[in-house]
This record gives sequence, C-alpha cells and structure tokens, in this order.
Amino acid sequence: MPIEPVIYKSTMMRRIRHLLDHEGYFEIMTPILRKFPGDADRPRLQLMDGRWLRESSAFALRYNLQFTPAVYEMGPSFRPDELDATHLPEFTMLDLYKRDATIDEMLDLATRIVSEFYPGPIEVLSFGELIRKDLGIDLFSDEHSAMKLVGAFQEMYNDYEISPLWLIDRYITENVEPLSKDRCVVVTDFPLLPEVRAKRRPGTAAIVDRFEILIDAIEVVHGYTDEDDADRFEEQARRLNSFGPEDQLMCELMRSNTVPAASSGFGIGIERLCRTALGLDTIEVFRTARPFSRS
Repeated sequence: MPIEPVIYKSTMMRRIRHLLDHEGYFEIMTPILRKFPGDADRPRLQLMDGRWLRESSAFALRYNLQFTPAVYEMGPSFRPDELDATHLPEFTMLDLYKRDATIDEMLDLATRIVSEFYPGPIEVLSFGELIRKDLGIDLFSDEHSAMKLVGAFQEMYNDYEISPLWLIDRYITENVEPLSKDRCVVVTDFPLLPEVRAKRRPGTAAIVDRFEILIDAIEVVHGYTDEDDADRFEEQARRLNSFGPEDQLMCELMRSNTVPAASSGFGIGIERLCRTALGLDTIEVFRTARPFSRS
C-alpha cells in the first residue's frame, strides 16, 4: 500500500527532531511575522496590515545562540514563488545553527539526516573545479576571480542589470543541478556569490565555506559558515546589493557581542526531501488542507 505523503512528512519531522534532540540541539520557535520586507534577492510576502511573512527563520534563530550553543526550528516559511514541482508559496523548513561549529561538522550532520531518508550513495562535486574547467576561472588562487566570474555570467546570459546572485542561480540550475540526476551529490567549494553572508575559506581567493546537497536535480540542503567579521559581512553584502535591514541588525548584534560571531548552520526543505525519498514527481501533494488556503 502506497505511503500517504502527508503522513510520511509527519514521520520524517518526528525522526529529525529525535536525531537533533539526541545531538543536543534545542528547538526554538521564532516569529513568523516580520517588520522588514526583505530585499530583492530574498523577497517576502506582505500582509494587509503591512507586516511581512518570513522566508526563513535563519537570522531570528541565530539570535538565540546567545542563550544556548545549538538551536533549530522546523516550521512554516513563505515565499512569493509560483507553484510548481519544486516550489510552494508556504513550505516547511528546518533551519539549524551551532555556535563555533565548522562547515565539516555541519556537512556531516546534514548528510546523516539525508541518509535517514535517502538510501543510495552520496557523491561529492567541487563547484570551484567545475568553474575552473568550464570557464577557466580559478576561484582558489586568483584574487580577481570573483569579479571575473560575475563578468563571465553577465556575458554568458547577456544580462548586465540583474543581480549576480540570480545569474549564478541560473548557472547552478542549468549546469550543476542536472549533474545530480538520479543520484545524491554534495556540492562544495562555492564562490561568494550564492551566499554573501558566508565566511571565505582561509587560504583561498574566492571560495567560501558553503555546501549544497542535491538529489535528482533538486536542491534539498544548503549550509554555510557565517562570516564572523561584521565589517567584512557588511562590505561584501553591500557590494552585491544584498544588505537588508535584518543584515544591519545582525551586524549590530555581532558588534555588541550580543550574538556569537562564529557559527555555522544549514537549512533543509522538508517537502523536497520528502519528494525525493518517496520518488514523487512534485511537492504539490504536500499542500494539506487546501480548501482552507488560497495558495
């Protein structure tokens, strides 16, 4: 008898909570309503009273690292996405943060969670090596490689106005995600562009501590180490026109030592992980109680 997707999702969330509780993480509930609109690269849905619905619990969750060293939340998030096989306007995210954690520690934990529901082998792909092979740009040692990469994407897609983050997202969608067709792939060695709040890896020119886990051409997990220098955090986010009000607030909290500067974390799209685990063609089946929703 086929597994009911809604019940499978509930079982998955229970198992993840059990694993994280055993690892010493505390589940924290953060506000869904926000007073800031986000930015061009992280748009939010607005309510009629002027407030906004969160697209992620990341910053609010990280705020709680001042109280306990390891936190997570599994709850609803909202984005103004068109409904399709991999996007829902309202979806469930696991966001997780740990104080003073390394990117390798986060990747190990994320891989163990995914392995609970994906039985196959997990391969590794270096984004930096792919860029070096395809575009001849050395993100590991060329100090000018970040801007060279932006220029290469602008020329490739003949678009000089759109955000560089959207350009690299298109490249990932067209050239990286298909490499995970019918398999699970951990992508490492990312440039700064996909996550301007990530910490540059020591000894490299333009590689940051970030990873993604792709299953069957779908991004299921993304994780990174936070930039722990507030000035550098602000400079690189502003340079790419991706510095919003919550970024400003986080920098102030870091400078006042209210929030620990050194931390790492990751996010998992629960419906996407369910889809890959069940071999479904779409996540639309997880729109529960649809008669009560306009989404």
